[in-house]
Amino acid sequence: MVKKTLISTIGLFLAVGSFTLTAQDLLFSSKEIRLRTNPVALLEKEAGIMLGVNYRWHRRWSFTADPTFIFFTIHRNENGEFDKPLGLKLKADIRYHIHDFILGFSDAFISPEAVFTHVTTYKNTTFGINCVGGNCDYYMHSTYREIKTEKGMAIKIGIEEPISRWTDKWRLELFAGLGISFFKIIEKDIPPNGVFLQPPVYQNGITVIREGEPNITIPAGLKISFRIR
Repeated sequence: MVKKTLISTIGLFLAVGSFTLTAQDLLFSSKEIRLRTNPVALLEKEAGIMLGVNYRWHRRWSFTADPTFIFFTIHRNENGEFDKPLGLKLKADIRYHIHDFILGFSDAFISPEAVFTHVTTYKNTTFGINCVGGNCDYYMHSTYREIKTEKGMAIKIGIEEPISRWTDKWRLELFAGLGISFFKIIEKDIPPNGVFLQPPVYQNGITVIREGEPNITIPAGLKISFRIR
């Protein structure tokens, strides 16, 4: 039900936006391309480098693709060790821009966003081997792989403003939104006949993942962009 409601909202947003063009919109001809990055991506639980692009073909419309290449973490796990994540997170949206927004903001936007994540994390833990009724023949500290896949969507609102009052080359973007995501998690390379001594806790940032169920997400943050065309 939640998924159908969100899809219907996105469809309504696109339909309404197509009928709100003004004469000034129709005269817009300066296509714009911006490179984008997220400095906070280096501090996230699954950290990496984000380098994306925004293509604006109309005064009211633009498309954004933000891939993040994940390859490390600065957060210790429950055993006090550093996990080793490796993967990709891709966020893409279509933006409807609103000019002369409230509070004096020159460029605001609303956008539906699609999210796809595939991350393999190498983790160390202690397994019980040949366990029956809580009793194990022996214990083994070993490395295994946790493979996480996320598919989701969200609705975001945000603002874009020039960082400098003298040039529009550099811009700062602030945004927030609400969405849902579905996760699938698989563990591999577990020792033969091995079991977890404690069931693993799956996390998406600071929230706990409910696998196979819709997970509420709250995308929020900042981006910095540089105009190359």
